[in-house]
Amino acid sequence: MGIVSRVVGGVVGVGILAGGAAALQDDAVRDDSGVIQEAGDVGAFRIQVGDCVQDPGTGAIESVAAVPCAEPHDLEAYASFALDFDEWPGEDAIGEAAGMGCFDQFAGFVGMTYEESIYDFTWLEPTEESFNEIDDKEVLCMLGLYEGGTMTGSARDASQ
Repeated sequence: MGIVSRVVGGVVGVGILAGGAAALQDDAVRDDSGVIQEAGDVGAFRIQVGDCVQDPGTGAIESVAAVPCAEPHDLEAYASFALDFDEWPGEDAIGEAAGMGCFDQFAGFVGMTYEESIYDFTWLEPTEESFNEIDDKEVLCMLGLYEGGTMTGSARDASQ
């Protein structure tokens, strides 16, 4: 479809590995509402909407470096949803569903349409292994600056 013509840091469709203790860790210090107060590694299955993280790179990941949103960061998690597949449909179908879902939720978080925004989006998606072994169907949508570089603060309701 070509909706995501802009790619943040080349991380579109980063997979999440199944198993492994790192995927479940959360070394960041959070306040009572879950907002990160002190930086730390956060497992792929522990990233929350509103978390600000450094670019995890490409390929399958187990954890990311998370920071308070007031500090410079590459990406912010802005939405999460479950894929509607009973069986592994293949990487292309996963990527298309993830991209469409993240596109659909973009304006509600940022406060303006994707096409008008200074932000771009990417996502974390299940790998075939995590989908089949632990029924991982979650997509985590993340945004960053279209022109690249780090951002400071949250993009929530930024209307830019």
